[in-house]
Amino acid sequence: MGTSGPRLTAPYPLREEDLRRFTQGLMNADPIHYDERVAAARYGGVVAPALYPAHVFRRPAGSPDPFERFVEDPEWDGTDLAAGLGGLPPLDLPFSRVLNGGVEAEFHQLARVGDTISAQSSYADIQEREGRSGTMVLITIETTYTNQDAAVLARVRSTVILR
Repeated sequence: MGTSGPRLTAPYPLREEDLRRFTQGLMNADPIHYDERVAAARYGGVVAPALYPAHVFRRPAGSPDPFERFVEDPEWDGTDLAAGLGGLPPLDLPFSRVLNGGVEAEFHQLARVGDTISAQSSYADIQEREGRSGTMVLITIETTYTNQDAAVLARVRSTVILR
């Protein structure tokens, strides 16, 4: 426990166009996400929705598509992509089922257009438990999202259940 992965930085700073597309996808019409005058009154400028930092990490243009693996292995289920979440070292556990055990988030400040967002994940807790269907392992991963000034934007704790 306490093992941290590398600090990962989004390939691009938050751009107005990215924010527009993200808020449209959420069907979030709050003007604080696009109207400088309205946003300035409360936040000093246009801001992103609170969970935007968790969605900013995407493949840069021209990078390999991880799903090309299906060409070589049509039976691949993609679960090993989740195991390396946040660049954390994988855990060698003999379980094949992965379940979402819940997510908690605390928000410190909202990302702004121009912010470069970074994240660092760590194993916060690992517990073995006996359930009705047998042994399971609960893994809690805490990810801290920061901007280019190292100001904390959010902390997200995700629990994964392996059975």
